[in-house]
Amino acid sequence: MMRPLLVIGMAYLLTACSQDGLQAQVAAPVTENTLVAEQTLALLDGEAQDTVKHKNISDNLHKNSQDFKTSYAAKPDVQAFIEKMVSTHKYDGALLQAAFAKIQARKKTISKSNNQPEVLTPYYKYRTRFVESSRIREGKRFIKTNQKWLKKAQAEYGVNPEIIAALIGVETFYGRITGKRDVFTSLSTLAFDYPRRAEYFQSELEAYLLLVRENQWQIGDTKGSYSGALGMTQFMPSNYRKLAVDFDKDGKVDLWGSVPDAIGSVANYLRHHGWQDSRGVIVATSANAASKKQWEEWINKGRKPEKSLLEWQAIGIGKEINKLKAQTGLIGLQVGDEKYNYWLADENFFVIMRYNPSRRYSMAVLELAKEIRL
Repeated sequence: MMRPLLVIGMAYLLTACSQDGLQAQVAAPVTENTLVAEQTLALLDGEAQDTVKHKNISDNLHKNSQDFKTSYAAKPDVQAFIEKMVSTHKYDGALLQAAFAKIQARKKTISKSNNQPEVLTPYYKYRTRFVESSRIREGKRFIKTNQKWLKKAQAEYGVNPEIIAALIGVETFYGRITGKRDVFTSLSTLAFDYPRRAEYFQSELEAYLLLVRENQWQIGDTKGSYSGALGMTQFMPSNYRKLAVDFDKDGKVDLWGSVPDAIGSVANYLRHHGWQDSRGVIVATSANAASKKQWEEWINKGRKPEKSLLEWQAIGIGKEINKLKAQTGLIGLQVGDEKYNYWLADENFFVIMRYNPSRRYSMAVLELAKEIRL
């Protein structure tokens, strides 16, 4: 039976170490914030500030009467993209013209992008999707079955098995749910009909087409998530090209059919972004705020830790902590209707956020990792 990590008045200390994986210890009591939850959510959890932005985008995105029945080949910005692919990468222009002529924008892709649970769901509800009995049970089975490859990945990349398994578990239920949507249509929709992130998704569409050519795939045959993420690891195309590895040495990188490749690729991704197994991850702390302004100043809103432990202790936070030596950030997550818990998180916590830029996501991965440790 799983033990809940987030209990009011008590929290767990999570640390990573190269020999023992994630350790759980009772830490200092966590002080609840007494401000009204609706007033403080945006201050306590950085990505929550995007909620209103997403709603406005969803309400206003189609005011320009976008035609979702028009072939992409008929759109000027798509023609400009094709010209770029031909001139920059010597891509087959006729092949691209034919591929874009077969697809139109997909409304559901845009709707999904505007309603991401990492943004819209409070943590105490969000975590129940991932830190639950079936995912814990299958996570332990995944680790037992793949111990050889997980230990090899730890030796080569310095990432403990529970973290690797938990990421794959959160992303695709250990490879069972990799997505059924046509990646080419998804990326094209977000590249040309989702203005807020058009530049990013055009670059991912470019990477996808290069990946298709490099692997001799067929455009449109690749299946993945609504945002174009691929395989057991849900790598975006650019990361697939850059960080996926042929861990089983069979001559190809296969993030759908090769569990070893998925394990090695996740470990390589985390190491690339700075994961260090010997470092701590996150420690519960008490935090008392005298004013709204202090919360705005203290809560870590970015994707990197902001202060040293000594700097936090100088303003009254984390005086009971001596485990974290790297830069740290103050994290607050909603654990009840009007209740919050607080942690000081070091760089490893933010490395996980490079996989998905959400504090809720990173915390869910850490909780699942703790529960599936053998």
